[in-house]
Amino acid sequence: MNSMIALLGFIVVLLVNGPSIACSSRSSIFWLDKPIQINADGSFSQAEEHRYERIYGDATRDIGGGKIGQRIIDSGACSASESLLIVDCFSLETIVIKGLVDPDEPEIEGGGPSNRLAMLYPPHGKIRLTKSVTVAELAEISAAEGYEYETNPQTAFAVKRKRNTYNPFTGCKVLYPDSPGATQ
Repeated sequence: MNSMIALLGFIVVLLVNGPSIACSSRSSIFWLDKPIQINADGSFSQAEEHRYERIYGDATRDIGGGKIGQRIIDSGACSASESLLIVDCFSLETIVIKGLVDPDEPEIEGGGPSNRLAMLYPPHGKIRLTKSVTVAELAEISAAEGYEYETNPQTAFAVKRKRNTYNPFTGCKVLYPDSPGATQ
């Protein structure tokens, strides 16, 4: 009798969670929306607001010339989207460029295609991160190539509740502590 109840419980879990069990290890019914966790290197985690979502950022990297870069990943149950955050810590200009779909990467059944930053860089794309490149130039390239991008950090990060919002200038505090961006 107990094994029959356990089997019935397992079937109910499968029906409730559906195909997401195959795609996500975070499909727990016990998930809680915790506040964003920001680390000393500018990386962050726990920016998600749903149990089938995972949003995090890698450590900030120094591009040179007062600019920082960071990869931000927003993964759902069956796909992931990588975006590139570039901040000029002195001019306070920002840009978030969404990665592109890799045509050679197979889609996961039940999910959408994943966007990869690698597709923005040569030989596939036109983005080159150098010490001398400006945010305005990155926006021009993005517009010319049809890349999805946003230059207003309030807009780029506005979809999140305040407790889950990442300050795009966090990396300025880490890598350029004497810059105007470090005070944002």
